Amino acid sequence: MTTEPAVAPFSGRTAWARSLETPLRNFLRTETGSAAVLLAATVAALVWANADSSSYQRVWDTVLSVRIGGRGISEDLRYWVNSGLMAFFFFVVGLEARREFDLGELRERRRFALPLAAGLAGMAVPVAIYLAANAGRSSAHGWGTAMSTDTAFALGVLALVGPRLPDRLRAFMLTVSVVDDVVAMIVIATV
Repeated sequence: MTTEPAVAPFSGRTAWARSLETPLRNFLRTETGSAAVLLAATVAALVWANADSSSYQRVWDTVLSVRIGGRGISEDLRYWVNSGLMAFFFFVVGLEARREFDLGELRERRRFALPLAAGLAGMAVPVAIYLAANAGRSSAHGWGTAMSTDTAFALGVLALVGPRLPDRLRAFMLTVSVVDDVVAMIVIATV
């Protein structure tokens, strides 16, 4: 008498999709993996830009087009990154911040006061240093460029050391970064 192997219940994934699970894919899904990719890309860009700045600039000047019928848009790679990918990045950061407000560490609004003050102070101090260093010069009007923290790097560093840190500290850092970026965008838009 032969017995047929039991059929596994429906898992919603095909054998092909299960075989795509690789260590690299699992690594990239983690915050640490994403932060490592960000760090590696930054180092590669710095080396490339300093080794051959003309080829680096040519890549940024590459025109990419999206056309549907007779209509479309053609812009350089810098435009697509700044307008598309960065908008998506800030959308994801905003969703994470919203989750912290609704379900996470910032549900209690009194916990928002310290990250708000830290974000504002984190912008005021670099502006004060910039204005002190550029006092009396025509470059003093560029104070707005000194105020924004690089959120991607701040969150990348947090992701690298984050698993060892408490959730409250992670929520604090996320909130400081979001406050910093929102206020910097308001300043850039109005000033």
